[in-house]
Amino acid sequence: MSEPLKTIPNGDSVNGALGGTLNSPPPAIDDATAVRVMKTYFGISGAAETIACERDANFHIVSDDGHRYTLKVSNPAEPEINTNFQTEALLWLQTRDPGLPVPKVVRTLEGRSEFPLVLADGRSSVIRALTWLDGLPVVRVGVTQALRCDMARSLARMGVAFEGFEHPASGHEILWDVKNALSLRPLVEALTEPDLRRQLTLELNHFESRVLPVLATLRQRVVHNDLNLHNVVLDPAHPDRITGILDFGDMVKTPLIIDMAVAASYHTQLAENNLAAICDMVRAYHEVLPLERRELEVLRDLTVARLMTTVAITEGRAARYPQNATYILRNNGPAREGLRLFATLPKDQVTAALLAACNME
Repeated sequence: MSEPLKTIPNGDSVNGALGGTLNSPPPAIDDATAVRVMKTYFGISGAAETIACERDANFHIVSDDGHRYTLKVSNPAEPEINTNFQTEALLWLQTRDPGLPVPKVVRTLEGRSEFPLVLADGRSSVIRALTWLDGLPVVRVGVTQALRCDMARSLARMGVAFEGFEHPASGHEILWDVKNALSLRPLVEALTEPDLRRQLTLELNHFESRVLPVLATLRQRVVHNDLNLHNVVLDPAHPDRITGILDFGDMVKTPLIIDMAVAASYHTQLAENNLAAICDMVRAYHEVLPLERRELEVLRDLTVARLMTTVAITEGRAARYPQNATYILRNNGPAREGLRLFATLPKDQVTAALLAACNME
C-alpha cells in the first residue's frame, strides 16, 4: 500500500511527512467477514486467516475445494484510483508475460476485478482477490548467490513487461519512492540518535545536490518498487529460484533504475562481500534489461536513499503505532546495517564496481 505525500495540517511535522494513508487505521474487517465477502462476491466458500499487514487488511483464503487466494482490503484513505492502478498493472502483466511469478486477478461473480465496500466502521475500502503464490518468504530461508541473481532477472523481466504501461495514477507521489527522499527531512530530524541523524542528513544533502538533478533525465517506467525479502517466495526444495513476487502496493512510475536500487538495498547488510552481492544482482538484471551508464552512476546513491527511507519511515510509523511496531520495524534493523556497512564504502569505489559488473569500466 502506498502513501501520498500530502501533508496533514496539524502542526506535527512527523505525521505530516508520513502522509494521510500512513496515518489512517487499517480497515475494520475480521476473518468471519472476510469469509462472507469471498462467498457473497466471488462465490468461493472456505476459511480465512489474517495476514500481517501495515495499513491494509489481507487474508489468506483456503477454499473448500483446496484452492488458495489472497483477499485484499484497501486502506480507506487510499484513493480508489491508486488501487485500480495496482489491479490494472497485474492484468497488464498477465497479458505481456503470463509466466511471470506474480499473482493473477480473480474476478467476482459479476466479472469485476475490484469493487468498493463499506465496512463496519462506516469507511469504504476497495476489495480485490488474487491467486495465492505457494512458497516460503525468502527472509525465512536465506539467500544463495543463485537466488539473488534469479530475483534480479525476474525483476528485469517485470521491467521489460511494464514497458508501455500507463495509468492515470501511475505518477502518484509516495514517500516510498526514493526520488522523493527530500521529503524525509522531518522524519530524519526527529531521530533521537545523533550519529544516525548526522549520517542521514549528509546523505540527504548529497542527494539534493548530486542525484536529484539527474533523475528527470533517466528512463521512466512503472516499477514494483519493493522487492524485499518478505515479498519474494521460493520452494525450499529448489532454493535457487523464486516462485513468486508479492505486494504491488508501492508500485509507481519513477526512474527505472530505482527498482534495482530498492532490490539491492536489501542485500547491503551482509557482513562480507555486500558490494559483490549487489554486483551479482546488477549483472543478472543487465543481462535481461540492459542498464545505461548514467543509471549505474546514481545506483549507489539511490540504494542508500532507500536505506534512509526504510529507517526514517519505519521509525516514524513505529512511534505512532507501537502496538504494530514489530511488523513495521521488520526491515529497520537490516537497513541500519546497510547504512553502517554499505553506505560508508567509498562512493567512487562502489560506482566503479557497478560499472564493471556491466562491462562499462
